[in-house]
Amino acid sequence: MIGASIDSARANTIFAEKWGVTFPLLCDTERVLVVAFGVDKPESPTARRTTFLIDPDGAVRKVFENVTARGHADKVLQAAREVWG
Repeated sequence: MIGASIDSARANTIFAEKWGVTFPLLCDTERVLVVAFGVDKPESPTARRTTFLIDPDGAVRKVFENVTARGHADKVLQAAREVWG
């Protein structure tokens, strides 16, 4: 699992410490990833919250748009089980 944010490294560190995040958080301050993945909101200081389930070969297997935190991890885990058994 990898997270990505357009926030600074400092902001990501604070977020990770606050919420106990133990996976890597990429800092996309130049908005390269959000543009490449089609989730940029150029008019906004944020990107669209989206989760991509990507297999080991790099193929996007499922996209979760308009993500809200509550229950999201369970939805992703269920989708991963459907893809990989």
